[in-house]
Amino acid sequence: MKAFLIVGPPGSGKSPLGDYLEKQSLPGKRFWHFDFGRLLREIIKPEEAAKNEAGAAEPEPGASAAKEEVFNLTEQARVRQSLQTSSLFEEGDKELVRKIFRFYLSRSGVGPDDIIILNGLPRHWAQVAWLQDLVKIVLVINLDCPEELAVRRILANLDGERQGREDDRLEVIVRRYRLYLEKTGPLVDFLRQSGLPVIELQVERETRPETLWKKLQANPEFQKLL
Repeated sequence: MKAFLIVGPPGSGKSPLGDYLEKQSLPGKRFWHFDFGRLLREIIKPEEAAKNEAGAAEPEPGASAAKEEVFNLTEQARVRQSLQTSSLFEEGDKELVRKIFRFYLSRSGVGPDDIIILNGLPRHWAQVAWLQDLVKIVLVINLDCPEELAVRRILANLDGERQGREDDRLEVIVRRYRLYLEKTGPLVDFLRQSGLPVIELQVERETRPETLWKKLQANPEFQKLL
């Protein structure tokens, strides 16, 4: 199955854009937003708390076993550690990461012609290899957002999607941004050199997902992959 990878530093608007794309209508196919960070937070959240937050929302298509039945305590502890330290998953986490992605697929309704919007995974070149037999990245959407601007956007919570995020303290934001420059920035160059088209989108303080969507629609590389 095909995927578009959204890449950008914290605060650049990856999750709002992924959510927005998932709501767009396409002839004969649809977008599915795989938000890795959101899924990690869900995995370590107690089941009852998750249900209370969901309220009366409909269950996801093809919902499978509860996450507690899928991820053992050791795996949940590793996910929690990654979130608490803002660290990336490395080689020893390969099978856990693949398991998380398969868990997402098992409870979504992704069809053979649909497009997955990858957000938060892969974040370095080794993670690309981990997913090669599960999904094919055909496009990279790179959200360019300088550090000072990214910090302001996070603290302003423009899209209202960061409520309760423990990683939104200033020192954590700065650390995550620098980790992005060190690990994920080079990934964009790696994918570009591999021949993948990369669409560069500049993010400003008030940039909203609908604005980015219009720019994507006008881009020839984006158009020919739909």
